[in-house]
Amino acid sequence: MQPPLPSLTSTWHNAPCPSISPSRPELSAANKTAVVTGAGSGIGRATAISFSRAGASKLILLGRTRSTLEETQKLLSCASEVHVVDITDEKRITEAAVSVGTWDTLILAAAVISNPASTNVKGTLIAVKALLPTANPTHATVIGYSAAITSPATILKGLSAYGYLENPSVFAAALHPGMVETEIFRGSGTDPTAVPLDSVELSGNFAVWLASEEAAFLNGRYVWANWDGDELKVKAGEIQASQQLTAGILGWPFSPA
Repeated sequence: MQPPLPSLTSTWHNAPCPSISPSRPELSAANKTAVVTGAGSGIGRATAISFSRAGASKLILLGRTRSTLEETQKLLSCASEVHVVDITDEKRITEAAVSVGTWDTLILAAAVISNPASTNVKGTLIAVKALLPTANPTHATVIGYSAAITSPATILKGLSAYGYLENPSVFAAALHPGMVETEIFRGSGTDPTAVPLDSVELSGNFAVWLASEEAAFLNGRYVWANWDGDELKVKAGEIQASQQLTAGILGWPFSPA
């Protein structure tokens, strides 16, 4: 369909497409361990399923409710572990990180609709702080749903201990999952008939593609699950040579580093 919102690609997907299918050999997650926060429902559950379909060797499922995590676990075709934790509880998350050990992919999908919504900020920071030390030292991937990069990271090397350039073996990207009718979506009060709803599998499959070598050029970027992966690959050089898909300050013209 034609993009209903500003889009970097001319093609806009509402459902999974072949180029990001977890069954593609190029997107294989074989011999990899993926950690998914918020894995008990919605987008987190769909992402865990997509990584299982991509052949991940183990899925680590984190969330607050054992029963929903175990429901997700039953839908997976690979080995998995359930850790019942509140993502904002640093002590429990740190204990879980020690138990999990080395991992290859971290998916930050935990979120809530509340006032104030500290889970959406604090939980992300705590999870990264606790789990990053146990990331695969050769190469690891961190994907945060609906997050954003606050400044052009390519010029921050050496200036911040929290910048991804301080961890050159870590790929980090922020992913907008699209308009998915989850519990959080319904809790926001948004009218589902007023927006073009997307399949929950779309975001999970896009995350698998984003964690693959094909998407390495999107390190440090913010992307939408609705965008076409093949069209993005054509723009790889253009994206890497600019500050496209990063956040900055309007009126302060950063130049590529």
